[in-house]
Amino acid sequence: MIEIESPLRPGTLQSLFEIASWVDSKLPPPRKPHCTGNYDFFPPILPDPKYATNGRFIRIRPTGRQVAIWEFCLNLYLLATPEQRELIKYKNHPFVRSYRQLQRMFLHLSHETIRKRYIAVLSCLCAKANRIGVKHLLR
Repeated sequence: MIEIESPLRPGTLQSLFEIASWVDSKLPPPRKPHCTGNYDFFPPILPDPKYATNGRFIRIRPTGRQVAIWEFCLNLYLLATPEQRELIKYKNHPFVRSYRQLQRMFLHLSHETIRKRYIAVLSCLCAKANRIGVKHLLR
């Protein structure tokens, strides 16, 4: 179990959403279902050894704490209204955007209005998380 400060504050929640955004980018995509050999119409083609690479690359994997923060943010994300979810999604996924970059998506709003709405969303989610209990959302 990880420790998240209680009561939860908007600044802390923003940093947790940034960690969740990073973890979301590092998680593998869902695998396609593998069918049995009876339904494989084409035999598998092995890669050409001429183009095989011997070099290894570094695989970045999220830690258990980061995955727990990701799950906590998903549970908290489900408590938001659809308008709040849209603002959180555009701000944090697939990478963290600035308020001026968000202004290009919300053309009728200034970046200051977007910032105020985002902080209001974070404070609303913090109030809900503090009312329910942070430990309950970590399950």
